[in-house]
Amino acid sequence: YGSLEEKNLVDGSTQAIDLPSSNVLQFSTEDGSKISARPSGTEPKIKFHFSVKGVLAGKEEFDSAEAGLDERIDGIIDSMGLR
Repeated sequence: YGSLEEKNLVDGSTQAIDLPSSNVLQFSTEDGSKISARPSGTEPKIKFHFSVKGVLAGKEEFDSAEAGLDERIDGIIDSMGLR
């Protein structure tokens, strides 16, 4: 977000983004998940934020859907070697 530019890492294309400049990197995956990385404001470390989405057919499926989303986040964290 610091450069106010979005870059497609598959084809190399770029486009402007209309957001405030910030010291954040955000990656979007093919399935719509997002991984954001930013420096901590108070500690010498990098913080990661994960966003995944899924379909919820009805409120009775909430617990199982949430568990499935948690598993996807765990898989992303493991694949990045963050544990």
